[in-house]
Amino acid sequence: MNVMDTDVAKAKRKPSASGDETKARIIAATLETLKAEGIVGTSARAIARTGDFNQALIFYHFGSVDDAIIAAVGQMSARRLENHREKLARATSLPELIRVARDLHHDDTTTDNMTVLAQAFAGAAGDVEMGPKLYAELEPWSQMVGETIKRVVADVPGAVSVPTEQIANAISAMFLGIELLDDLDPSREHATSLFDALEALAELLDDLLATPLLEMLLPNRD
Repeated sequence: MNVMDTDVAKAKRKPSASGDETKARIIAATLETLKAEGIVGTSARAIARTGDFNQALIFYHFGSVDDAIIAAVGQMSARRLENHREKLARATSLPELIRVARDLHHDDTTTDNMTVLAQAFAGAAGDVEMGPKLYAELEPWSQMVGETIKRVVADVPGAVSVPTEQIANAISAMFLGIELLDDLDPSREHATSLFDALEALAELLDDLLATPLLEMLLPNRD
């Protein structure tokens, strides 16, 4: 039995009453390590150093560093989902939706949420096991965005022509893409310019969808 196996065995013998607290510490440490060290530096040793615990606990509670990362992203996404749901519920038009998205991006940037997501996705790229698991953690967010778009355009004549699912996926990808651009451009002018352009485009699309003639020209998607 090697040192790691011995440490894991010791961890298994500890009382389980504090198991949830330990898992919470590991998740918090994993998020902090991703923010500070990036995916390349997020090892079991680095996570344990950040959280000041034995690295064997990571393997005992999560099985692997990858699964600890997925759990951490899942918890962060759940908190992010509730915060975004409340704000997206206020949007009543496509331009308003873009303005909310701008505010949400600012919140995500301030809290380093997008940094965590970008780093986690970088680590999952090409990984046939981690990739699908990580994608599944973000699926509820895309679904929420799609439902919001559907609600916002529900009463306009051209609503049936709006591919809400595809747009929602594009918005999810856009948020990650903006983070990558921001990393290269500390002034963050790319994000400002992109949201300005999207807001102008949303206003044009709002006007277009409100045109009764559009409903006659485009096939029903139902």
